[in-house]
Amino acid sequence: MVDLLQVVVDEAAKAAATSAVGAVSTAGRNVVSLLKERLGTGMSGKDTLRTRALAAARADKEWADRLIEAVSELHVENASTATVGIENFRNHLAILADPPRTGLKLIVGPGGSGKTELARQLADRVREEFPSGRVEVPLARYRDGDEFDAAAVKRYVLEEFGIPHGEIPVDDEQLDKQFLSVLVTRSFVLILDDVELAAELALFTPFRTSLVLATASVYSRELKACDPNAIVLRGLDVEGARQLLADFCGKVRPLDEPVEADRLIALCEGMPLALREVGVTLAGRAGETRPVATLLDEYRSTGVVDAEGAIQDSLRRTFAQLSDAAAEACALLAEHPGGFFTRATATAMTGDPKVLDELIAAQLTLQFGDWYSLRILVGQYARQLPADRAAAFDRLLAYVVETAVAADFRENPWRLRTYVVPAKRIWKLPVDHLDWLESHRSLIGELVKLAWLRHRYKEALQLAGAFEALVNKRWYWREFVEISDYAVKAVEADKDAKPGQLPRALMMRGKARYLARWFQAALEDLDRSAEILAGPPVGIAERRWRTLRASLAEFRGRFHEERADLLAHRRAGKAEIERELSAAARQLRVACALSTELDDGPALAIHPRMLANVLIKLGEPAEAIAVLGTMTAEGRNQARIEMVYANAYLALGELSEARARFGSAWNQMASQRATQYVWELRELQARLMTAERDPGAIEVWGGLAYDATRIGHPRADQYFTALESSPGDRRP
Repeated sequence: MVDLLQVVVDEAAKAAATSAVGAVSTAGRNVVSLLKERLGTGMSGKDTLRTRALAAARADKEWADRLIEAVSELHVENASTATVGIENFRNHLAILADPPRTGLKLIVGPGGSGKTELARQLADRVREEFPSGRVEVPLARYRDGDEFDAAAVKRYVLEEFGIPHGEIPVDDEQLDKQFLSVLVTRSFVLILDDVELAAELALFTPFRTSLVLATASVYSRELKACDPNAIVLRGLDVEGARQLLADFCGKVRPLDEPVEADRLIALCEGMPLALREVGVTLAGRAGETRPVATLLDEYRSTGVVDAEGAIQDSLRRTFAQLSDAAAEACALLAEHPGGFFTRATATAMTGDPKVLDELIAAQLTLQFGDWYSLRILVGQYARQLPADRAAAFDRLLAYVVETAVAADFRENPWRLRTYVVPAKRIWKLPVDHLDWLESHRSLIGELVKLAWLRHRYKEALQLAGAFEALVNKRWYWREFVEISDYAVKAVEADKDAKPGQLPRALMMRGKARYLARWFQAALEDLDRSAEILAGPPVGIAERRWRTLRASLAEFRGRFHEERADLLAHRRAGKAEIERELSAAARQLRVACALSTELDDGPALAIHPRMLANVLIKLGEPAEAIAVLGTMTAEGRNQARIEMVYANAYLALGELSEARARFGSAWNQMASQRATQYVWELRELQARLMTAERDPGAIEVWGGLAYDATRIGHPRADQYFTALESSPGDRRP
């Protein structure tokens, strides 16, 4: 269970620390004022302040509530803009007249009853009371049978609050810490669509200064315990139903036949989805004398007596008006992996570039930017129709594989890869190759799994291998954990697997796992890879085999470095940390030696830098400089080398050389727009200024601390510690 007070007090202490350098908002000053009111003006260091404030909050509930409210407004500028989809039909006026304003409110009703729309309208009514805006979470996207991906939901919500993807941790512990610190410092409305389990609600209910509106189709005993007084929907108010029906009838005016219109509404049970479908049916009868009465007569003759029957009748009529090609395309797109498709993937799957426009014109789709999906009931209906789904999957898989591999080669044609390279690998699309991979990452993940299930092992490996280009540059390691798992399974199941594919797949899964802090599982993968590569090369070139061994040594070195970093974060003993760093250095020396023997230019632009970085952590900066002196690199690699040089000279106390190297790295990174290194450069600048006894260091540390707190950065505490020991006078 989340200790809300502990999180709140921690954020309050951070606000107080940043106030020392003037980097504080009005909300921050309110927090500091509350702390001084209760603890006095002689507030000490952050850790002591946290201890005293937590004790005060536990002893005085009224003061604690005021502190919680003040903290929740710290970052009001991070408001979500997730407000799309509001249709504004009249809906449950009594509920809207007095909307909930805090805590959890469940909205329960069958599919098509307007639950999500009511939640949006309630959020709209109270938006002025929640300065951080609104976030809407479609929970069904994160549920696979009985499995619910809570980590993916947390990452989605953080990104909705404007946290850059690259600054969201891969591992669960740091992700949880960031999630709590971000949500507790914002006052927001959250719409959770399609809740099934209390555990899904439990992610958000601790944040009591915010409003959680959750929709559910089944009011289970578990959910009833969460909210015994849920809003239960069975249909719209009569006036709202009339308005909604009219909205979809086009030129037909149902209120010209008021008695029949009300009978039609009653047949639809006031359900918004049924009314929409009936309205679309009526719109096609424009010009008839009494279209509503005629439709009712047809319903009587065909046995349509309820909302479900009306919906099914509308769908039958709609599909009857489609061309054969469009109807078959709809059946195929109902099976599109992930449920969302672009024009290009729809064309690939259906084999026809024109049918999507017909489906859009028939109002069978929803659009989300460049992506589309079928309406839920349309998809359910279309899945019953005959179509050659196997051939459609093959066409889609071939298109995505070809495009993903082309993107991988566009990024770096020389990197180590072991998948079967297709003949077509030239990037021809008018968009950035990494942007394409990023926007298609969910589809690629689905296709890797489906390719494995359908025994398309070669394609599963091609997609997983191409995805590496994205994780290397944009840090989608969390998403790669599952993809790499299927890649390993694909190699293990493929009787035609090529030598080198299994150790490489194991290496990549091991790296994904150790970045997620799953060290034991990662070690098992790396050990299996080492056992394979310890044997003689069979069916593979000796140079290729040795290159794989160098890559394994690199991954094993990084494994030990990551474990050392975690131990340092947890304040473990110096001997334990140095033991891991020494193991990292040994492995990276092996990687450097193998790369030197092979005269592998790309590897020699990376491995010595990694070794030098570890040597600095071991307290051997002079040796690190000697290692760096053996390197030649260009572009971003050269800028990274300059950063390691700066750290080494800083550790030696040679500040003028450290300053020159830092300036070189800063200029190169700026010219290359390498934004993923901004935090590291700012930290280096602050440490350099601190060593130079520059009073301005406190401003840089303060800026880092403030920005890190705003986005819940996992190194925020380190910045505050450095801030408290910075040279120069504090601002009052």
